[in-house]
Amino acid sequence: MKSKLFSIGFTSLLALVVAAPAAFASSSSYSFTLDNRVVDGSKNGQYHNLSKGSATISGKQHQYSSDPKPVGPNTISYQLWNKSSGNSFGVVKSVPNSDGTSNSVKGTYSGLGGGSKYYLLIFRTDDGRNIKGSGTVSN
Repeated sequence: MKSKLFSIGFTSLLALVVAAPAAFASSSSYSFTLDNRVVDGSKNGQYHNLSKGSATISGKQHQYSSDPKPVGPNTISYQLWNKSSGNSFGVVKSVPNSDGTSNSVKGTYSGLGGGSKYYLLIFRTDDGRNIKGSGTVSN
């Protein structure tokens, strides 16, 4: 009986330890409309509270309209910045589809630290295409 109770207790503790990191993971959403060259999350108040280590971005983007005679489409860069330190933690790049259908944005940022408040700087060389996107940043 004691052995059975110990096994149940140990299994429960092990399940808690395995599930704990997922429970404490940070995740927040972002959204943007890119009609020109840059969308700055710090100017729009879109901050992400992230922990030290690495973070992932997962989202979608699509062309919702265009100026006459657009070029490209040009690559869109998603750069993660720390508000406190002013450091960048990498760039994830994605080229939007030219036909207006959405495509995915996925990537990893590493070396996070120096504060918990982060923001995305989303930019590209203007190509006359107007882009909307949304997703999550998490770690």
